[in-house]
Amino acid sequence: MAPVFSPWGDSSNYYFARNGGFESGSTGWSLSGGAQVVNGGDPFALAGSGTHSLRVPSGGSASINTCYGLFYPAVRFTVSGPATVHVRVVAHSLLGVLSIIDGGTFTVGGSWSPSPKLSSLGSALAAPLGTKSIDLQFTVESGTAQFDDLYVDPFLLKS
Repeated sequence: MAPVFSPWGDSSNYYFARNGGFESGSTGWSLSGGAQVVNGGDPFALAGSGTHSLRVPSGGSASINTCYGLFYPAVRFTVSGPATVHVRVVAHSLLGVLSIIDGGTFTVGGSWSPSPKLSSLGSALAAPLGTKSIDLQFTVESGTAQFDDLYVDPFLLKS
C-alpha cells in the first residue's frame, strides 16, 4: 500500500485494485452499454507506465469485485471526461445478504484528474455484517468518461 494520491493532498495508503489499470483488458470487470478497454491512459502513471484505460459512454457501466477491510473503503481513480459519473457499491455478506449503497455522483472535466475520494462512514454501517468484498459499479449518466488506475483504501483513513 502507498499514498499514491499524495500529490493531491491525500496521504491515505491505497492498494491497487486487481486489473485497476486495465492492462489485462477487461479481465475481472463486467462491462455493458458500449464500455470498452482502449489504448492510452492517464498521464500520472500512478501504477507505473500503463498503456490502457476504460472508456464508458453515456448509459454504459463497468463493475469490479474487490475485497476491503473492516470499514467501508475509500475508492479513488483517475478519470477524464467531460461526463457525469455515478458510483454504487454492492456489498454481499457471507450469508448472502445484499446491500446497495449510493457512492455518489460527480462531474468530470475534460482533462485527466483524480476522482473525488468516494467514501462514507454512514454507508459502512449499511453494509451487511460479515461483508468481505464489494462490487464497485461505475455508470456514466452523461458524456463519455475514461477511467484508469483504480485504488482502494481498505481502512478508510482520513487524509
